[in-house]
Amino acid sequence: MSTINTISEFLLQAGTDYRIFDMARGIRPIESQFFLDIESAIKPAPYPRQQHAWFGILFFNKQLSQEHYIWFVKLPLDEQGLVIGAARQQFLQIVIEALGQSLEKDNNPNNQLPENPFTFVPNQQQLADFNSIGRVKLAIPLSEHLATTVQYITKPEQHDWRTIPLQGIADFTASLDQNRLKQLFLKQFSTLAPDMQYALCTSFENHQIDEQVSQLLIDWYQQDPQDEKRLHSVLRGLTQSQIQGAVEHLVSSVLNHAHGNSSATLMLIAARHWQHLQHPSILSLYMELLANSDHDLFSGLYPDLVQIPALREDMLKVLRWPEKSPKLTQAIGQLFGQNAK
Repeated sequence: MSTINTISEFLLQAGTDYRIFDMARGIRPIESQFFLDIESAIKPAPYPRQQHAWFGILFFNKQLSQEHYIWFVKLPLDEQGLVIGAARQQFLQIVIEALGQSLEKDNNPNNQLPENPFTFVPNQQQLADFNSIGRVKLAIPLSEHLATTVQYITKPEQHDWRTIPLQGIADFTASLDQNRLKQLFLKQFSTLAPDMQYALCTSFENHQIDEQVSQLLIDWYQQDPQDEKRLHSVLRGLTQSQIQGAVEHLVSSVLNHAHGNSSATLMLIAARHWQHLQHPSILSLYMELLANSDHDLFSGLYPDLVQIPALREDMLKVLRWPEKSPKLTQAIGQLFGQNAK
């Protein structure tokens, strides 16, 4: 019996077709070769969170069944952002013991894994979005809830938004590449119940929304910049916006606004808009605000941000800034003093 060293190898040897999604900072599809490089510790995880890489693995074998299976897997990372090989092997051992090397239906009809430290359960909105995104990728029809959601958005005054399930919202946002539905959204968004607006924004964080949808969200925020809940919803919705220049301008303006120094806003920018911290002026302002916030926030976010490959060098340079304020100098000193204990 041959030795299996990677999740990719296991799935291929089992005769499955599979799709990989990064789940750490919004759902993003990643190429199978890139996933193999990540799990083999050849390349760092691109979007690490809490010292782990987070993946959704969708797999199936059309020759054996029409069923599709999902694993949500988190793998611990070393300080360089590389997957720890021993942990990956431990996960594989759990898989092989539970399922065998070829996903035999006799062993485990649903290909479910026992409780273990390497799997996780996404929140309900992420689960719904993953289901929609997976169906679109595999050209499988979306749920019947899409029609219900379209009916509500078309005539919100005639329907109760509370009857719309999360899956319907997820199906709708996954369908905005259809021009008819996008135009419906652009026309009706302002008429929807606030909670429906928030829910749509939360779902948008898992999609690459285009210029028109992105600009609508930015304009909606600017209509009431004092509304912090609206701000946070818009920041979520713009996570993967295709107009990053406009989003960068928004992030900068938010950090210069009173809401910019709130813990919730600082955490959201770190979680969803970290790429804009590559801009020196935004990074400088952000780090000073973070240093003036609660110490636990600084000690939690700095190690998280420094592990993102695209941001690592910028975050390390912060330690050597000659123009650091006393507060930032103190926060860094406390962080490394705490780590040294």
